[in-house]
Amino acid sequence: MSNLFGSRIRVTLGTVILLAFICYCLSTYSVSSGILSWSTPEPVTLNKPCNCSKSQPESQLASQKPPPPSVSVSVSVSVSISVSVSPSPSPSPSPSPSPPSQNDLDVEQIAADFPMGYTNPNPWFRTPGQPDKKGLKKLLTEAEIALLPALEAQSQHSPRQLKKIQSFYGIQRNGSWQDHIEMLDDEGLSPLTKWAQKYIYDHQNPASCEGKKFYVLKNNWPNHGLGAIIRRVFNELSFAILADRILIFDDANAPGNTLVDENCARHRKKHASLECVVEDLSSCASYATPENSVTEIPASEYRGGKRMDIPPVAVWALISYLQGMDLSPSGTLLRYWWRAQLYGFILRPNRAALARMAEMRMDKSLHLGVGTNRGNSSLPFNKTVPFPLPPSTISVHIRHGDKAGEGRLISTRDYIVAAERFILRNPLRYLKRGFMSTEDPGAIEEAIHTPFVNPARSYPNLDWTWYWSNIPRVDGGPQANLKLTHNKTDALLTHIMQLWMAVECDTFVGNRNSNWNKMIDAIRCTLMDKCRAPYLDAGFMADWINFP
Repeated sequence: MSNLFGSRIRVTLGTVILLAFICYCLSTYSVSSGILSWSTPEPVTLNKPCNCSKSQPESQLASQKPPPPSVSVSVSVSVSISVSVSPSPSPSPSPSPSPPSQNDLDVEQIAADFPMGYTNPNPWFRTPGQPDKKGLKKLLTEAEIALLPALEAQSQHSPRQLKKIQSFYGIQRNGSWQDHIEMLDDEGLSPLTKWAQKYIYDHQNPASCEGKKFYVLKNNWPNHGLGAIIRRVFNELSFAILADRILIFDDANAPGNTLVDENCARHRKKHASLECVVEDLSSCASYATPENSVTEIPASEYRGGKRMDIPPVAVWALISYLQGMDLSPSGTLLRYWWRAQLYGFILRPNRAALARMAEMRMDKSLHLGVGTNRGNSSLPFNKTVPFPLPPSTISVHIRHGDKAGEGRLISTRDYIVAAERFILRNPLRYLKRGFMSTEDPGAIEEAIHTPFVNPARSYPNLDWTWYWSNIPRVDGGPQANLKLTHNKTDALLTHIMQLWMAVECDTFVGNRNSNWNKMIDAIRCTLMDKCRAPYLDAGFMADWINFP
């Protein structure tokens, strides 16, 4: 009897050793879920889960190996053993990654960088307090105090920068737009801007108009706003250049005639058109006749027999420029660069328009400013709006209104978030001070009661200062906004002045899915030398790439 009992003990111990060896050999397989059980109701689990307390170091947790696979084993008194093993299935090939859906792209949120309520766990991390200005000034010597006015003056525009901004408004400028462009710094312009602007100008204003052919453009877009109208016009101007025809407007039904008063060109014995507020597209319009003009360009007239977005010489101009840098341009860059040049050529306010814009810009009652109040956001502080806007001011164009019918609307908060993200990373030069332009009065109301989105104190200045113009606004389309005043021409100039004030700034926040933001982006790079200034897109980063 004892021999039989001893034999059973030896068999049992052998079985346990065998099972341990099987578990070790099968560690690379996926084994069906199960337990090792004797002929008792209580199961015994071979692999206990790790009891990892929160106090364990992360390095220790990371070093722990995953539990070995489970083994389904049943052992009876008669020492019959059954082992069920399921090997891991052979991995199927991974599908090719598909491009992300536009719906999966999300607007960046500042909480991802600096979550609300975050505090650095290091005990040595402390945000410095605000300086005690009165107390510190008492510690200065008279000689040190005498230095302060000159240092304060350095925060203002240099005489050269002030001259360029004045010229941008036509103030103290006797020459043409071409003269203005020539005085700008090449380093701050889009590549080859001076060449491109002269090329377009010379095509539209040749030394002699004799023998020239014309392309007469009608207003086929009566419900468009300024940005959309100019985009339509510059497409046709590009085609006219390709066909070696001069683009002019149809006098009786000219593009832009719905944006201005009907009698705006009566003193010139012409009908209303976009040319009531911008320079004439050509000096040769009077030479157009039914014999030398078309209202649709035949395909046979295009160079190479094909209509292209960009004239070949313009393409090769930019190719040559980038070859000098040992680079090749993408098609997206070629189109974006050329269209920026066309925006710059078409949107050149004429003398009368510039004079009216400068008059409105100098009217202090037309512009408002506030310093937001962290202590009581409902009570911001009033501030004056200087001319020009101070250095390091950020342009924020918030496009709402009817844009929802064309694309996604970006919230006011996300525009502010885009600016704060950038300033938080670049505190030595960029400030929380912005100029807002928008058709949405609610966006202004929200911004002026928003001292911050991110509560971090790692900014050059704590709370936002906001500037804006006190003009009629409705959260609708361009035509609805123009109808808010009795004089549509003056209202249009007020809005162009908003664009000019945006270009006074040194940083730009917008959404290039909007034509107005594209105009800001183009004008800063062609009619002002601010193309190296940061442009921050508050929307989806790829919105601008395939714009029509």
